[in-house]
Amino acid sequence: MLNQDVSKYGLATHLALAAALPAALALFVSANTLACTVLWLSGLSLVWLLMEPSVYSGETVSAARWRVIHGVLRDPLAWFLVFVVLFAGCRWLNNGVKLAFDPEAAAWSVKDPALTFFPASAGESGFLPFALVCSSLPVILGVKHALGRNARLWFGIFLGAVSATGAFAAAIYAGIGDAEFKAMAVRSFGASFFLGSMYALFLPLAVACGIEAEERGMKKSRLVFAWSVAGNVLGAYVFLPMFLSLSYFLISALLAVVAVVLAARRANAAVAARASSMLFFGIIIAAFTFMVLPDADIQGRKMEGLEIEKSFPPALADRNEALRRISKMMWLEHPWSGVGVGAFGLHAPFCATKEDWTVLPPEPKDGSNGYFTLIAERGIVGGLIWLAGIGFLLWFWGRRLCGAFVWQKEQDEGRSFLQNLPAVVWAGPLVLIACAADGWFSSGFPLTPLATCAMAALSLSAAAFPKAKRKTTDEEEKKG
Repeated sequence: MLNQDVSKYGLATHLALAAALPAALALFVSANTLACTVLWLSGLSLVWLLMEPSVYSGETVSAARWRVIHGVLRDPLAWFLVFVVLFAGCRWLNNGVKLAFDPEAAAWSVKDPALTFFPASAGESGFLPFALVCSSLPVILGVKHALGRNARLWFGIFLGAVSATGAFAAAIYAGIGDAEFKAMAVRSFGASFFLGSMYALFLPLAVACGIEAEERGMKKSRLVFAWSVAGNVLGAYVFLPMFLSLSYFLISALLAVVAVVLAARRANAAVAARASSMLFFGIIIAAFTFMVLPDADIQGRKMEGLEIEKSFPPALADRNEALRRISKMMWLEHPWSGVGVGAFGLHAPFCATKEDWTVLPPEPKDGSNGYFTLIAERGIVGGLIWLAGIGFLLWFWGRRLCGAFVWQKEQDEGRSFLQNLPAVVWAGPLVLIACAADGWFSSGFPLTPLATCAMAALSLSAAAFPKAKRKTTDEEEKKG
């Protein structure tokens, strides 16, 4: 039984670790340590992807391996991801952007990298983005080509469980008064990034997968599902501004209602009740943990989060206006490849005016939001690569949606099209929308694992659509 479970869910577990561990370890290890860990997990996941894919009914292991390899080689998204890995690797290695003193002019300036026309980075700033891109390759392709239905559900649940573990640890650190984690807990809008976003993005996916897993009789996933809900609810509430956390909770609640209703209609009321009970059990654990946090200041600041004046300080608009001007100036000077990943803070002092310093922080490191940081540091080429990656996944999702219409025609169960679709298929687009909104409020999200979270969710949602079976030659001959 153990060997069977390892063979069935081993790949899904490794892919979930590769996707969620960056969020769980974000503040517990250095960026270089995190990048090395992610690269190691990505390589291990790639080996599992090629050697132990999910085996369909009536299929041998060797046939499953060939199916996965053949599917990956024919997939244009796979070749695009290889190109992005090479692009990110070149950007990491071309890391010559730094401050240099010019003795002739007796002034400091920003030194360009050795390869001026190539994407660049400042110091080791490009290492973590390179590692995150490497992790996206096996995660997206593995979910798309190598996981069966139950394995995909386990991927979504375990994904949330890994980030939930990090959320519990971070909340405890904040509760006992650790300065760094407490600062993350009381951040308002205008912060560089929100730690809670990396927990909240996994919550809708885990909720939809956990309820469907109960519908399919996956009893072993119940406690993991409850843990996933508890940790991510706690992390989102503690480490996000109130308005953002409520938005994520609303999305998750909507998916939960849809999934429970579908479970009641497709299975029975008892299944829906069990799924709901595990969901509420997780929420109760999160609420109890927050109430017993010893730091009362965090609890009080969270209650103040609904006040518009405190969430959006008056000086925030002036600061954002100055950062927008600085970002635009950087982009105009380096329109195609940007100033380099992590180089915003190096260029900002040379672009800011005296009036800007009255509203700017002492060392500005990011733009007014994630999109200005993205276009300033990565330029038009980097922005187009992001859009192309999202476009590929949306095309995959849309194509599977159209294929589900064909599948619906083959059914004779008398259920409507929407009733036949699992709730997981809507989680990915909702997570992508939430990530896009998060990028408007947090300025440093291009350097965080948020994009990996969103792409993993969208890949899983697209793969969850029911698929029409291809007719065999004998069936076609009988029909003829």
